[in-house]
Amino acid sequence: MLIEETLRLFSDFSIKATFFFPAIFAEQFANPVRKILNAGHEIGCHGLTHDPVKEQYNSMSYERQRSILYEAKKRIEEVASKQIISFRAPAFKINGATIRALEENGFKADLSVNPQRLSVFSSTLGNIGWMYSPRIPYHPDFANPFKKGTSSLWEIPQSSFIFPFTSNSGVVFGEAFMKLFFKILYIESNLRNNPIVYMIHVEDIYPREVKHTYKFKWRHLFPSKVHGFEFRYIFFRNKDGKSISRQNINLLEMMRNYKNIELITVKDTVDLLEEKNKSNKV
Repeated sequence: MLIEETLRLFSDFSIKATFFFPAIFAEQFANPVRKILNAGHEIGCHGLTHDPVKEQYNSMSYERQRSILYEAKKRIEEVASKQIISFRAPAFKINGATIRALEENGFKADLSVNPQRLSVFSSTLGNIGWMYSPRIPYHPDFANPFKKGTSSLWEIPQSSFIFPFTSNSGVVFGEAFMKLFFKILYIESNLRNNPIVYMIHVEDIYPREVKHTYKFKWRHLFPSKVHGFEFRYIFFRNKDGKSISRQNINLLEMMRNYKNIELITVKDTVDLLEEKNKSNKV
C-alpha cells in the first residue's frame, strides 16, 4: 500500500524519481521494486544491508567496499532485471575508496555528499570535507571524494546548506521552512545551472497514524561513531505521520509548479550532464 500510494501521487504530479534500496530489501520487496520500474522510475543502490555498524563505507578498505558493492549491485539487478547505476551510501558515509569501488563496479553516479552541511547535525561527525565540497555535479577525486578529480563517476551533491534539503529537515523545521529553503535553492539553480536534489523517505508521503518517538538517555549527549549525537532525535519526537505526509505533498506540489522545474531520476540527470559535457567539447 505504501508504494502504491507513492506511485499514484508521483503519477498525479508527473514525478519521476529514484528509489534507493539496500539489496536485502530489494529482494524482500521484489514485487514493489518491479512496480516502481514499470511506472517509469529508477532503482538505485543503498548498500547491501544498511547495517549501521558493519556498513560504514567511510571506514572500509577499497577491497571490502568493492566486494560489498559488487554483491549489492548484482543482487538488486537480479531483482530489477535492469542495470543499476546510482548509489547513495547509508548515512552519507563515503571515502575515496568508495569512489574507486563504485567506478570499478559500473556505477555512474553517487549522491552521498552534502556540501556545506554541518556534520554535527548528522551521524557523519567530523566530516570537514562537506564544508568545501562543490555544490554542482562534479567528477570526484579518488583520494578525496569531496573535491574534483579524474573519476568518470558523477558526484551529484545532495542539496544542502547547514541543513540538508530532505524530508527529515521538514519534520524538524516545518513546511514554511522547507518552502523557503526550496525558493533559495531555486535561485541558486537558475544562477549556477545545478540540479536541486530532494531526499524523501517513502514513509513520509503515505499518511500514517504512527508518531515518531524518542526516549532520551544520558549517553546520547556523547557522540558515537555510528549515530553521532543521538540527542538530535529529540527534534523528531511526537511528530504526527499525517501532518508530515501533508507537508511533503504540499512541498512537492509547490516544486512541480515552478517554472522550468522537471522532477526526474538520477539516470536522467546523468544523461543531461553527459550531453552537456559533449556539447562543451564540440
